[in-house]
Amino acid sequence: MRSQPHELRQVWRSFRVPSVVALIGLSIAVGCSSGSRFTQSQLANSNSGKTEGDLSLAEQSSTKPFQTSDTVVRFQFAHLKTVEYDGFALPILSPDGCSAAIQISSSADWPTLLASVDSGVPDAGRIAIAPLCAKTDAIAGEETNAPLLDVVGNDLLLGRSADSEGFLVESPRVDGARWIGKVAWQGGEPTWLVSDEHVNAFASLGPTGELAWCHRRREVEKFSLLVKRGEAIHEIPPPQDGLWLAPSFSADGKFLYALRLRDGVLSACAFPISGTISTTPIISIDLSWRADVRMAYQTVIPLRTGGESYDPRFYFFHPRFGRIAIWNPSNNRIALTSPNCSAAIAISQTKIVASSATQIAVESAPVEGGSKDHQQSTKMMESLWIPIGRGEGSVIIVAQPGRGTLNIARIDLAPTEK
Repeated sequence: MRSQPHELRQVWRSFRVPSVVALIGLSIAVGCSSGSRFTQSQLANSNSGKTEGDLSLAEQSSTKPFQTSDTVVRFQFAHLKTVEYDGFALPILSPDGCSAAIQISSSADWPTLLASVDSGVPDAGRIAIAPLCAKTDAIAGEETNAPLLDVVGNDLLLGRSADSEGFLVESPRVDGARWIGKVAWQGGEPTWLVSDEHVNAFASLGPTGELAWCHRRREVEKFSLLVKRGEAIHEIPPPQDGLWLAPSFSADGKFLYALRLRDGVLSACAFPISGTISTTPIISIDLSWRADVRMAYQTVIPLRTGGESYDPRFYFFHPRFGRIAIWNPSNNRIALTSPNCSAAIAISQTKIVASSATQIAVESAPVEGGSKDHQQSTKMMESLWIPIGRGEGSVIIVAQPGRGTLNIARIDLAPTEK
């Protein structure tokens, strides 16, 4: 009765954007931990037999010119680990890049993923932690054969967020409730942060320990937003004739973001954070006029907002433009990445690492209101590698999905001269 992971990926084929794949779940949180989900069309490309060739690049350095400029891009690629995974969810990475939480198995169907009223308990949902850094050199992240660390529980779904202490998980319960927990990077049992008789889903951690999540009674369809700051919990009621989805925090801690869905209109909303949290967004922007909960999920629920600690902007996959976009609520302007960019991670204020189904490249950062159809770029590899987060220094951790396995690698954009 439940959709298996391969069936879910078949469903994702229906969410396509013009000229390319639908969506790579983004780990665009610059300097933030992240995890994501991935579309079938990109998974199909990743199964095309290119993996072996890519891994032959291990520990090789390259220097390439940055297009139409005097600068160059120098990088070193190194394979870290190949792990089993459920074929659907990409890992959540620790802030130092040394641990990855991986959904090893899951039979969750769409109602369960979306925490809808007709959802059930997954038949299985096993998570493990993959150490990525050798003990002798945690910053460089040398290849390590350290075994996976177990996470206790067989019905756990990987969450949306992590910090230096651990990562979030969700647990659909037999009675229809849904709990939110946190697992330490050393493994073991979750510590339950929200464990009541209601449905609690799509949680996200803030930069100073806040927790935001969607909340509803089991028999009610519409989600409200709950935000916990210290011991206080603030509630934002459901919008009229609609619901809230996918709360997250700006990296600078000034905004709470959430998606609003009502009458088929999907909007991004920004709530200012000060001593209290307003129940009315200060500003909103429409993303689609023919949306549903599944589109919202694929637009931003797998993603992380963020940037460096000064960055107040909201990062998401734009369903109309079919690429990664960055919204600045201060002036209500959007910056678009290059066409077909379905995952990205910033490496400076002027450059990003961008992924498409066919390559990973260093590109000039998007400009608000500017065209990115022709941008400076340097292709690093002609195959699918998805940035899933940053490690220490100039290190970016990338993943390549395969048939039930993930290759995890390191790209060092400032390798030491040998």
